[in-house]
Amino acid sequence: MESTRAWRLSSVLGEVRYPAQKWAILTVADLYGADVQTQIELRNLPELTYRDIDEVVAAVETSIGERPTETEPSIADCCEWRA
Repeated sequence: MESTRAWRLSSVLGEVRYPAQKWAILTVADLYGADVQTQIELRNLPELTYRDIDEVVAAVETSIGERPTETEPSIADCCEWRA
């Protein structure tokens, strides 16, 4: 069964011509209008040339456990709220 992440990446990267370098993958995702989570996952990809979508998905899933993910700071992160 295909994971939700694999389906999402396949949808976003449907126009990528493989083999593709990271910059090309990021460009296609940007032109597609990828959501913030997908953009973060793709920015964390290693600088490699990917042969197909399966390699991209595998690299994203591997990088999630190895690299800190970028997150948008929330107001609670920058301010201490007191009652």
